[in-house]
Amino acid sequence: MGGMNSEAEVVETALVAVIEPTEERLVKSTERVRDLGEVFTPAATVREMLDMLPPEMWAVHPSPTFLEPACGDGNFLVAILERKLKQVASHHQSAKLMAGKTADAAQFHALEALASIYAIDISVDNVVGGTPGHEIGARTRLLDDFVKWNIEVLQKHLTERSPVLLAAKWIVEHNLIVGNMLPLNAEGKPTGRNNIPLIEYRFEPLTQKIVIAKTTLGDVIDASIAETSNELTHFGPLGPTFLWEGKALKLAEAERVVAPRLKGPVRNGVRRNQ
Repeated sequence: MGGMNSEAEVVETALVAVIEPTEERLVKSTERVRDLGEVFTPAATVREMLDMLPPEMWAVHPSPTFLEPACGDGNFLVAILERKLKQVASHHQSAKLMAGKTADAAQFHALEALASIYAIDISVDNVVGGTPGHEIGARTRLLDDFVKWNIEVLQKHLTERSPVLLAAKWIVEHNLIVGNMLPLNAEGKPTGRNNIPLIEYRFEPLTQKIVIAKTTLGDVIDASIAETSNELTHFGPLGPTFLWEGKALKLAEAERVVAPRLKGPVRNGVRRNQ
């Protein structure tokens, strides 16, 4: 399990990343195993886990949601996205996409596939990258696959200013968060996980629009508890708050939701702010 907290029981879902078996690194360093409980899942195991899922998990619309609570640098996330995008490509080539037959329609559903993937990891190195030895994080890996898919399937070469790539960047920056999914850290103090922001997306194929709302992990947890609780209360959990509505390719214009600043775990004897 990528970037796993040793205490956490993580249910991971994803398709194998494109990595040769000889290049797989299941452990980045003994220090990171000690500080983060970090051991990465072999590609073959990732593939076998996804093969156990029913076919409907790869539906193009609505695209089923995946949450990876300890995502590491994204082996599972890349795998999920690749499988989802393969379905979008198949439907596009057979003219079965609900949004239409154009390249824009295919990009709309590709963004929907990307937006259905959520992830959290305790290490900023894994999520964001950009540090020595961890140059490429999970966000960049997903975007790289998204760009590659546009080239191979749609013959679209994206630039930094391409609206669809800007929309994809907005999604990964909001869906892949640095945080701790455990309620308490090793010192028994609250991790602040309830404040982790979550974006909810509603994709409307006929208009190629997106409606997005924001909530928090704490509200989602409270809503889940309320659904299964036998206790009656007049004060239910807060629902999602409307954030933005517009064409999918203009998503980058939406207000940005900033995740709370969290302190990262002690690693190599040094505590770093994230």
